[in-house]
Amino acid sequence: MSTTPTRSHVVAIGASAGGLDAIRTLIAELPEGLAAPIVIAVHSAPDSRLTEILKTRSALNIKRAEDDERLNNGWIYIVPGATHAFFRGGDLRLSKTVKNSGFRPSIDALFMTLAAEHGDRAIAVVLSGNMNDGMRGAQVIYDMGGMTVVQSPDEAGFSNMPSNVIAADHPKEIMTARDLGRWLRDKIGPEPKQKAEATADSD
Repeated sequence: MSTTPTRSHVVAIGASAGGLDAIRTLIAELPEGLAAPIVIAVHSAPDSRLTEILKTRSALNIKRAEDDERLNNGWIYIVPGATHAFFRGGDLRLSKTVKNSGFRPSIDALFMTLAAEHGDRAIAVVLSGNMNDGMRGAQVIYDMGGMTVVQSPDEAGFSNMPSNVIAADHPKEIMTARDLGRWLRDKIGPEPKQKAEATADSD
């Protein structure tokens, strides 16, 4: 019987234009067996091949997220292109519709539901991108006791998304993509071996 793994944090990463290189750099710093699941949402078209592109850059398992996906520690879940994702009931839900959102996937919706579902265990990561998607979601993360970390606008290929979050929110850290990966690695740490084995046996 599958059970929900014990975890200290749940991570959501949002990016848009210029975000691919930042994601590649960040996830390359994450160790196998990270004691948290990571969900990555990038503004993209339905035919996005982000999952295949990223699989060569991480020690973690990477898969394209599915509707009603049960999240496991040590995995990276890629939100399909032009599809919204929400945290709900311990799972990840997918939808084609979010009211008042011109972005697909909506990083705001992802962050807001992360905050509502996981409270002070939520970590939101904002990387390179245009416009202001993620700004409102980061504010909710902060209000619910979670943390937002942001790629340095000086490094980001497109600085609007990080800069807007910095101006409107209270980011925990502002770093290069590589340092953000190291910060996540040190903050979360690896899953204890016994728990990792138990989770694998229950799948």
